[in-house]
Amino acid sequence: MARRRGVEDPNWRSDPCVYLLPPWCQRPLCLCGDRCQLMASRNPDIRGRRFFRCPNYDHRTTACAYIEWVDTENPILDLTTCLQEVRWYFASKSTEQYLQRKAAYERQCREQQSDKRVLTTALPPWEAHPRCRYGDRCQVLRSIKPTTLGRRFFVCPNILDDDFMEPPRRCQYREWIDTRRVLTPPSRVVQLELPEQYRVTKARFERGEGSSRRG
Repeated sequence: MARRRGVEDPNWRSDPCVYLLPPWCQRPLCLCGDRCQLMASRNPDIRGRRFFRCPNYDHRTTACAYIEWVDTENPILDLTTCLQEVRWYFASKSTEQYLQRKAAYERQCREQQSDKRVLTTALPPWEAHPRCRYGDRCQVLRSIKPTTLGRRFFVCPNILDDDFMEPPRRCQYREWIDTRRVLTPPSRVVQLELPEQYRVTKARFERGEGSSRRG
């Protein structure tokens, strides 16, 4: 059976030599706030080890120094197949590939956004929650401000001090789900995902109990 190459797959970590790609939402955010590009080391001592880096990097300038290693060991090379294909299985993802996938994901988000707006009381699926700048799935809140009352948005789930009506978060990540105000004053806002609900959902998915793809 031919190996799939360059395909986004939830099990992309399993074998670096197959060259699967992580789904867009599983890529960490660099310090610039962009989803990282997946690369493979060409250093002879760690050849083939995959890592995430800032997608704005080039050999003349470094937008940010973000690097996150995926593999802790060097992959075992299948030299026969590598020579047949005249390239390494674990070739780095090109900038062109990255930009194509970024554009496709943004297009998909715009299409899904219209669906989310239909039911403004819906809680998006866990897999659709973006990751904040610290790599955690975001929490869904509804705005309590008069000008944006009821609008849902994603926010960093790491609360620093819960003694405030709008407690400060570990990072400033915020992404709106709804584009228009949902409620009018003095309507009462009911939050969709309280911190305890968030922790329960997160624990379920980390144990593998919440995935819709279990087989």
